[in-house]
Amino acid sequence: MKQLNLNEFLDLPWSTNVREKLRSFAAQDDIKYLVAWDNAGKMSASAFTSKPDQWPDIALSVWSKDKDLEPEYLPTKSRTMLAVDLVESGLTVYAAAKQAGVNQSAVHRAIKRREDKPICPCCGQVVRSQAA
Repeated sequence: MKQLNLNEFLDLPWSTNVREKLRSFAAQDDIKYLVAWDNAGKMSASAFTSKPDQWPDIALSVWSKDKDLEPEYLPTKSRTMLAVDLVESGLTVYAAAKQAGVNQSAVHRAIKRREDKPICPCCGQVVRSQAA
């Protein structure tokens, strides 16, 4: 999950109607957080009036009105995805898997799943196709 400013959050692939609703939620005094999350391949959003004890596991990005989210409070990527990031920065699959503490076959599978698919520039997740 990645913390975004309001413009970045609103620039996510929302429909025009949803983007306007999110903008109006952000303007409300009692709303403190907006969270984008994966709802079976379709992006959805939730608004929070206070900081939850734990963010949903399917959360992709968050906007905080008070900018009070410490980096250690935000969920981190899986060890496999950390290894994929290391491979993309130049390490071998073996070295990245060893450093992240995962099996190298898991890293190979993750890389293969990402091939030829659009990657979200905000969160680094594969952009799934929308069901009609």
